[in-house]
Amino acid sequence: MKTLIAIAALPVLAMTAPQAAFAGEASTARVAIHDLDLTSEAGQAEMEKRVRKAAYAVCKYEDDGQLREANAHFSCVRTALKKSEGQMATLVANARFGG
Repeated sequence: MKTLIAIAALPVLAMTAPQAAFAGEASTARVAIHDLDLTSEAGQAEMEKRVRKAAYAVCKYEDDGQLREANAHFSCVRTALKKSEGQMATLVANARFGG
């Protein structure tokens, strides 16, 4: 199972979740964060909330449109969230230090 997460372009966080059928393909969710103040705890918390919601949505279905089994769904969500941590940290650092 392969999960990749990449920032497409600021201020959008792109999240990619694994696909069962095709190893080279993945579902992607874009998380809008342009309206958030990432220098504040409230802005960071909202970004994390949006990323978590996107992870649950992206990981919900298999390639063929069938619901994932619960264990596979939560594993996918955990992986997507873990992979997004670095992106979120970079976004916060850039907001704080003008990167």
